[in-house]
Amino acid sequence: MPPNDCGDDHYVAGAHGTVAEQTDEAYYDDRSDADDDMEKGRIKFPQNKLYGRDRELETLRNIFYQGLSSEETQDGCVEEMPEQVSRVVFLSGYSGVGKSALVKEFVKQVQAQQKMNKSSSESVLHFSGKYSEQSSAAAPFSAISDLFSQMTHELSRKKSDKEGNELQSKILKDIGRSDLLAANADGDRVLRGTFPVLAALLDASRPNDSNNESGDGGGGAPSMNAVKESVHELLSIISGQLKRPLILFLDDLQWADAPSLDLLSFLLSTDAQMKNVMFICAYRSNEVGQDHPFASIMDNVKESMKDDVQLVETVDLFSLSQDVITQFIADSIGKEEEVEEVTELAEVVYQKTMGNIFCVMQAMEELVRKNALYYDMMCFEWRWAVSKVELSTTISDDVVETVKGKIKELSNEIQHMLIVMAYVPNTLEVPVLTELMKRNSVSLDESRVAELLKKATEEALLMYSAESDNYIFIHDRIREASRGSIADEDKDDLLLHLSLVLQQLAKGPETEWCLFVAVDLLNSLPSEKTNCNDLARLNMRVSVIARNRGIVEKQSDLLHEGLQCLKSSGKLWEDYNLTLSLLNDVIPCDRELGCFDNATAAIDEVLANAKTLDDKFIANVNQFMVKRDSSRDYGTAIEDGIEILNMYGYRIPLKPTKADVVKQEMKAKMALKNRPYSCLAEIPVKDDPIFQLFAHVCECAVFQSHERLLTVLLKRLIRCVIDSGMGKEFPGTFALLGMMMQKKGKVQASTEIGNVALLLLEKFKNDKIIYARTKMIIIASLGFQLLSFRSQSDALLQCHKDLKFVGSIENAMGAAIGYFGSYLSAGFSLGPLLESKLQIVEEYGYRYDRGSFAVLFTMLRQFAINLRQRSDNPSEFNGDAYKEEETLNGMNEQKRKMMLRDSGAYRIQLAFIFGDKECMTSMLDILSTYPYTFHDITRLHPRLCFMGLSAFAVKYKNKEVGEKCL
Repeated sequence: MPPNDCGDDHYVAGAHGTVAEQTDEAYYDDRSDADDDMEKGRIKFPQNKLYGRDRELETLRNIFYQGLSSEETQDGCVEEMPEQVSRVVFLSGYSGVGKSALVKEFVKQVQAQQKMNKSSSESVLHFSGKYSEQSSAAAPFSAISDLFSQMTHELSRKKSDKEGNELQSKILKDIGRSDLLAANADGDRVLRGTFPVLAALLDASRPNDSNNESGDGGGGAPSMNAVKESVHELLSIISGQLKRPLILFLDDLQWADAPSLDLLSFLLSTDAQMKNVMFICAYRSNEVGQDHPFASIMDNVKESMKDDVQLVETVDLFSLSQDVITQFIADSIGKEEEVEEVTELAEVVYQKTMGNIFCVMQAMEELVRKNALYYDMMCFEWRWAVSKVELSTTISDDVVETVKGKIKELSNEIQHMLIVMAYVPNTLEVPVLTELMKRNSVSLDESRVAELLKKATEEALLMYSAESDNYIFIHDRIREASRGSIADEDKDDLLLHLSLVLQQLAKGPETEWCLFVAVDLLNSLPSEKTNCNDLARLNMRVSVIARNRGIVEKQSDLLHEGLQCLKSSGKLWEDYNLTLSLLNDVIPCDRELGCFDNATAAIDEVLANAKTLDDKFIANVNQFMVKRDSSRDYGTAIEDGIEILNMYGYRIPLKPTKADVVKQEMKAKMALKNRPYSCLAEIPVKDDPIFQLFAHVCECAVFQSHERLLTVLLKRLIRCVIDSGMGKEFPGTFALLGMMMQKKGKVQASTEIGNVALLLLEKFKNDKIIYARTKMIIIASLGFQLLSFRSQSDALLQCHKDLKFVGSIENAMGAAIGYFGSYLSAGFSLGPLLESKLQIVEEYGYRYDRGSFAVLFTMLRQFAINLRQRSDNPSEFNGDAYKEEETLNGMNEQKRKMMLRDSGAYRIQLAFIFGDKECMTSMLDILSTYPYTFHDITRLHPRLCFMGLSAFAVKYKNKEVGEKCL
């Protein structure tokens, strides 16, 4: 061969270019690690590079390091933050724009920065959860449960480094020492019930010799408030041990279920006062309008943090520019150094995808599948040999259809696997997925399913999630395409199969999610495809689980699904006991939620179709409660309640005479057999709704000051208890008898009743809401005879905490009022700390739409300020906390009258203390028009004391006032 003219040793005559030495194929091919030529023909997108997001990354880093010294971020030095406040980022953007990738890169960068830290190698803790379009089908809190699953794995596994072990040990010890989360404490029970994935973490926090069985907890299902407080405590303990913010990332919040949004709203609010946490909340901007619940959450957070705007940030992600897309495509096909060569290709792809990075990748793969873009095995490079127009027409306008086309080219086994995964919103472990895929005599073993998962990952349809240790869809559009890949005629049979297998797989708390998915799949099927009675029973079964997790809204949804199933199939009342049980569950659930119209409709259905009076009992009792709660007309409520009691044979006169009272008293004495009331402690406990009805009618009688009727009701109730057992409502109702004895001046008798009521209450100590509420009633009505003011304040503060924990808002506010009244009566010192406590309860009242209570605490706060600070008119309420005239002008007549009574009670105390005789006289003119009795002794006592003292001090015109008060 003659030498070439160009001096190239590899020149071949007649050939274009050169032939390289075949020493290393990787020199030419970035896919040299491929197993075969088919792999070489697949685009390898850049994995460790984020394109076009430098500004957004800087924003995330800035808010993460907000409050830390600049020295720390530059050279790794550490200084403690003066206050480790929380940060909130709202991350918006269209589907596929790269929200998750941005957060992943941000976490990687702050972790790398932390590794460079010279004084601490503590890792940055980050956990994430993602909602799916099928979130309504999943168990409540699905993404938060995923987040907690990662947290449990991270904090309960053994660490390789000393500092990691020390941090883990501190966190676990703090959890174990927490009053709320310690073994068998209320929060421990709530978290185990609502988030079973946390069980391992909670177990790890206990000493080795402790009992790892969670207690029964008592008290039934937790409230949503209990869930909030327990989650808040757990996150606060973890973040409190960290030197850097705990990163919590929730994605696709446009699909979050209502309970998740409720919990998130609380955690992001100023009420929660979270410390050292960075919340990143991502959502699709085009799917969250102004009427979306998450939009309201964002508005509230921004408003509450308006004084600390640097701690809340909105990051809007837009599509990438054409230049960035061009660079991405060049990097993907090995043209990093020849970017200009891909300009024409990039322009076509950009016009079709508008810079959406997910759509760009799908478009590139579609070009490869249709051979418009191909890998040249001879030249070891990617090529395209068609015009811009041909390229454009090759790319589909619908990315979901594009993905569908890709899926259809895969094996039947992979297609089936993807379809199964798409219809189950939870991440699936291989054994579970294997069971779900067994259908029509086709049975795959776990090793084969694992192979299919890897192949789907190689096709860029799935990805392995290290956090969950499972395979998940790369994007929701791929899930959507997979769901659409099944033929319509096969879909119903598949869903039926999946639901049956899921029911079989549900064998404990950690797999209860299977039942939520199963019932949702069945509810979506036509009625002719299911057994309606069995489906109604399944809805009822899962509704109980929802209730036990504190999600009453989900319970209601499931019960109504079951009811609708029977109605649509025409089988309502065909199975009498099933229909009655279902409606009897619907009625109290809807009443509790305030859905009075739904509750009334169910009540009417039962009253029209139930066969016996006993079968109508729950409907009758709840009809009374709905009318009372919706109208607050206690007079009419008494009439309705008495009518129902008489319907069941209790023969209570609506307007009892003195003879009726004497008659009932004699019958009660005979039933007691002349024994003291303490003998009631021997009566066994019995759960009977009749005690609830008695309690509510008695309560209405108290509000209406019907003493005779109240006496008759209470004496009749005592006989009922002796005859058939004691309900949990009885101790509180029994205490009302002591209040009546107190009014009649029978102090010894009322004290005996109060002590017996407290004794009986111990039978129900495990029912937190009953225990706290009843104790509050006993202290409010008889407390000054049973306990010192100091002891009352301690007990009422605990009642407030317990009632707040279980979500009994009005009772919690009532306990707080009693607490502050006892606090003042006990002579405790005043100061800013007391005022801040009052403000916290005040904000709590406004947050839960209890404005009347909130105003009362505003008034109390102004009272404390006037006592502590000197002013020209200390008897007036016209300060920074409370402006009386302005507040009263915005109230209706009834509320105004109540507020005048309460403000008058506080102002007369101030007038007496500061010697303002004119104000004393003015307040006496107002307060003397009100009754001298009130069910809340902690508020009545100081009002009457200072009225009496003031009447004598100013020689009030009506001498009876002072004498009557004292």
